[in-house]
Amino acid sequence: MSNELNRLLDQLGGEFSHLIDGLGGISHNRYTLTVDGLTAPISVLHVDGDEQLNQPWHYVVTFTSPDKTLSPDVFLNQKSTFFFNPVINKPLTSAIRSLSDLPAVTNKRTLYGVITEFSQLSVNKDEAHYQVVLSSRLARLAIGKKSGLFQNQSVVSVVEEVLRSHGFTGIDYRLVLKDSYPEREFITQWQESDLKFIQRLLADVGIWFRFETHAEHDCDVMVLSDYEQGYVQVANIDYKLPSGMADTGVESVWDITLHSEVVPASVTVQDYNYRDAKADLLTDINTQPKTTTTQGTDYRYEEHYKSGQGQQSKPNDKATNPNQVQTANPSPQDDGIEQDNAIESGQWYAKIRHEQAISQQIILTGKSNRYQLAPGQLINITGSPLKSIEEGVIILSVQGQGNRTDAYALTFTAIPYQALKPYRPAPIRWPQVSGTLPARVTSPDNDTYGYIDTHGRYRVKFNFDLKEWKKGNESLWVRLAKPYSGNTYGFHFPLIDGTEVAIAFMNGNPDRPYIAHAMHDSAHPDHVTTVNKHRNVIRTPANNKLRMDDKRGQEHIKLATEYGKTQLNLGHLVDNKKSQRGEGFELRTDEWGAIAANKGLYLTTQTEPKAQGKQLDMQAAINQLENALSIAKALQNAATQSDAHSADTDSQDQLKANLSELTQSGLLAYAQEGIALTSPENIQLTTNNSLTLTSENQTDINALKNVTVSSSEAIGLFAHKSGMKLFANQGDIAVQAQNANLNMA
Repeated sequence: MSNELNRLLDQLGGEFSHLIDGLGGISHNRYTLTVDGLTAPISVLHVDGDEQLNQPWHYVVTFTSPDKTLSPDVFLNQKSTFFFNPVINKPLTSAIRSLSDLPAVTNKRTLYGVITEFSQLSVNKDEAHYQVVLSSRLARLAIGKKSGLFQNQSVVSVVEEVLRSHGFTGIDYRLVLKDSYPEREFITQWQESDLKFIQRLLADVGIWFRFETHAEHDCDVMVLSDYEQGYVQVANIDYKLPSGMADTGVESVWDITLHSEVVPASVTVQDYNYRDAKADLLTDINTQPKTTTTQGTDYRYEEHYKSGQGQQSKPNDKATNPNQVQTANPSPQDDGIEQDNAIESGQWYAKIRHEQAISQQIILTGKSNRYQLAPGQLINITGSPLKSIEEGVIILSVQGQGNRTDAYALTFTAIPYQALKPYRPAPIRWPQVSGTLPARVTSPDNDTYGYIDTHGRYRVKFNFDLKEWKKGNESLWVRLAKPYSGNTYGFHFPLIDGTEVAIAFMNGNPDRPYIAHAMHDSAHPDHVTTVNKHRNVIRTPANNKLRMDDKRGQEHIKLATEYGKTQLNLGHLVDNKKSQRGEGFELRTDEWGAIAANKGLYLTTQTEPKAQGKQLDMQAAINQLENALSIAKALQNAATQSDAHSADTDSQDQLKANLSELTQSGLLAYAQEGIALTSPENIQLTTNNSLTLTSENQTDINALKNVTVSSSEAIGLFAHKSGMKLFANQGDIAVQAQNANLNMA
């Protein structure tokens, strides 16, 4: 209140000065610039203003001062105030008037900001010329670039966090939002200023911002909105050409021009969500189906949404600002499209993108002398010859100039206000990440095994991110790219906590990371180096290993696990000192072993060189079986003629048939130079059918102790040609027929 009173007293004093000036034909300065801490007198010479919707405003102020030693330190980053002073420049009869006719204090426009640039232009014997740039405090967010992560926050929540990090409080910004925006899993700021970052996020969801003055706290206020309630409606202004070169002091608009062009008739959006890989995310929206001045389709791929129809929004954007105005959603209007699309769905994105195109179809430009004109104002222009602006116009930008003698004149751009064609800011291109970025796989408890979710995804800590996160929560769940994948099959070696990974991004989008590959580093050295450069090795943390050595003349493969030191060694066999310990192959374990083959097993020492033969090339073994069968049949015939017991050649014949090409699940072993089965303990041959022993030459059975031959039925001994001998060197020979006759002939 005291500040307002002081301004009123200053203005009253100024008006009395006008009376004196009117008598002398002299006019006071139209503009005043004050800077915190500045004691030297300054006088504004010239001002150039630039204000745009969704941008910080800037005023270039040129001034003079008798102090020729003003330095940048006095100005830069200092709070400053700029006043547009109402001027009485009329004849004496108009100048002398009652105090009740004095201009209201509200006619005096005030801008609160900071000095962001300072220049000394010239110096003469009387004074120095200086120039400063007065900017909104938001302009300082453009200084410097940053990179960082935001998780599980809405766009509005992220913007508020950024503003608060620069000292903005509840009085410095105000939310006037119709929609409640959902949390996003992951938002990345990448090599961009905080200003560029929040502009990009806000434009993406169709939120625009303007500025207004908070007189009580002497500051400018950033107003963020997504619908018409965010505009500030101001007094009507007349469409009136200025009278000659004179500024009569009557606020008006003139020289309005209109430019219109054909815009897309619809917007089509498409995206891909691997979490719901078969979902159809293709959406096409035409917000103005009855319009005849549109043509074609704007196809926008990868607007980054999870569903075509919508996702549930969360009321996380409410009650975050004491000055926030949050209204309920208005009733749907019949504009030819669905009104219940969830925020940030495919349909919603297509809708706001088409709204943006439609809102830019007609652009107005004009001139005015109303220095209070500012972006975000909804204003009615009376007397305009243009029919398209009967409902008013929305000011998009204002550029103005003024000096000590000439009134402030400005040019503006605007669009017609139409409730069914809301304004949306143009989307800003997302930053692109070229190549990959370093990160490390992370887990909550330094897990021994890979910390992955039910989809096989990982958490990673980005090297560029300076925030402190709870361990294991430094990112969203990130997919791992693999050389091969499919429906529950593929190629996946789990990555362990601390593993360095290279993060790539879908289409370069920093909000869509994935693990491209893993890397070795000084803390995790490579297992293939110059000392074993001929080895190709896959080794797990538990030392499960597949090693393929390409050293010429010593090629080998080792497949091994630490459990039981179970190994399959192929080729040039070496020990852990790389000394040769064998050739060929070795299958070994400290535990149990089993070789199983359901359809049959063929063991042989005879193969074709250079692996040219077929797998079941067993003709030599079959020849042996056939030869044994022919021997058995010949002896069988002789035994039959001698009335001796005959051999079971039918079983031998069946066995040969079964083992040939392993048509049945048998086991065939063949060694060209002999087979030996030996054990210090028992060896047993058992069958449920026939046991056949056949040799083309001699058959010997030797025992240092006893030989027992038992049969539940008959035993037949038959010697075809050379007779039979039975000797007992030191004992008796007992021959009995215990229950029948003993026949000898």
